[in-house]
Amino acid sequence: MYAHFVFSWPEGASNVHVGHGTLEGPKMTLWTDVRIAGRWSGTVLAEFGRAWVTEHLAKFSG
Repeated sequence: MYAHFVFSWPEGASNVHVGHGTLEGPKMTLWTDVRIAGRWSGTVLAEFGRAWVTEHLAKFSG
């Protein structure tokens, strides 16, 4: 299975919502309480998303 994670970070929030799906299609919420640090921006969210996915998928390798 190919993983599609969608990250949503409302401006001013300290938590990211992580879902499964696509940006423009249907999504299934997975977690709503994933902490994020840094100033709200697309760059910060992209870096966070890459690190989060790498760490999350590493749990299943081995």
